[in-house]
Amino acid sequence: METEQPPKSRRSIAKWAAILLLLIVVIVVLLWYFVLRDTSPADVNSQAAKEARDEALSEAGTSEVQSLDGVWIIDTEIGEFNDACLTEVCGSSFVGFRIDEELVGIGGKTVVGRTPDVSAQFTINGSEIVSSAEGDRPTVTVDMTSLITDDASRNNAIKRQAIETSKFPEASLVITESIDFSSATDLETGFTTEILVDLTIHGVTQEETIEVTASFDGSRILVFGNLGPILLSDYEIEKPRSAVVLSVEDNALMEFQLFFKKID
Repeated sequence: METEQPPKSRRSIAKWAAILLLLIVVIVVLLWYFVLRDTSPADVNSQAAKEARDEALSEAGTSEVQSLDGVWIIDTEIGEFNDACLTEVCGSSFVGFRIDEELVGIGGKTVVGRTPDVSAQFTINGSEIVSSAEGDRPTVTVDMTSLITDDASRNNAIKRQAIETSKFPEASLVITESIDFSSATDLETGFTTEILVDLTIHGVTQEETIEVTASFDGSRILVFGNLGPILLSDYEIEKPRSAVVLSVEDNALMEFQLFFKKID
């Protein structure tokens, strides 16, 4: 004849079972949040990115520009680039990449790398973006050594693997043809156009066509867009190797968001 457990003993078992279940739930939630969750920020064409840019511009001081004609350079005073820009939309200037990878025991993840260390200059004459009086073409230059992701070990790896920033510390984008925006009816709303460029990454230069969106709010010019997919092999980039990386896509997306101010 079975002996029935006393009520106190049954309550104790139920209590510990509930605590164990709660701990399992907490562990699963923490595992999802810190490991499995896709932490990549929305891309530059998203509504969230637009709202971040609008907020950054509204917080910046304004100085009305009477004429677009002249030389324009990167405005480093717009927004703030920090670690949050690697997992959230960002209101500052930056250039970066996106690539998908598969991690052992975790699954798929979109890796985002960005840097705010960008220099650029272009000249406007009438309704065209043209070469400077000295014949210099509009150029964007990127310090690749400051390119970071949301993972310190990956940051160290890209110095000697894949894009090898220690060996190729600079990337550039040179606009090879004048950009005519005379057909743009509302510069504040902005316009989208395709531009022909010479893109240099990893020491290799390729001719590319990039779709960009540009706008003018009365004091600053905003330019953003992306290019992709870019085949890694076209730029002689080998896939990174790591014990925790199961596979990496053979293509990446380049993205940029740049604020310009006019030189007085």
